[in-house]
Amino acid sequence: MRLEHLFDIEMKYVGEPVWLELYGGKDLEGFGEIEGTVTGPKLSGALRWANHARRREDGVWCPDLHGVVTTEDGTKVLINMEGYNVVEKVPSVRSAITAVCTFGSADARYRWLNAVIAIVEGVRDQQANRVRLKAYACVNEVAAGPLALL
Repeated sequence: MRLEHLFDIEMKYVGEPVWLELYGGKDLEGFGEIEGTVTGPKLSGALRWANHARRREDGVWCPDLHGVVTTEDGTKVLINMEGYNVVEKVPSVRSAITAVCTFGSADARYRWLNAVIAIVEGVRDQQANRVRLKAYACVNEVAAGPLALL
């Protein structure tokens, strides 16, 4: 398998996210709306999604994002991301993000994304309310040829 750069994301929470200690422990669950931009060789546009995240008792955040990229040509591409957001062991309010993205599109020009699994890496600066991510498609080098999508 090889990784092929798809795009970069810059995003931030809009409005006030809600975080609740639902079960009286150290774990949290919440919801927030996020907006940003996707820029890259394979996909570019405006990003809008919702995060129904939870924080485990060990302090690891588990983002669960669902949203849409509106491409520069007006096409809508669904995007989902799940993974881990772990506070870095440095004197800051940054955290390291590692995640997986999947996609969905009805447009023939972007339908190839329907079979893409992307690996995502990045950082969140809580103080600046900014997240920066890089997404890479996992390209199957064992397959005999390109995928036959309908």
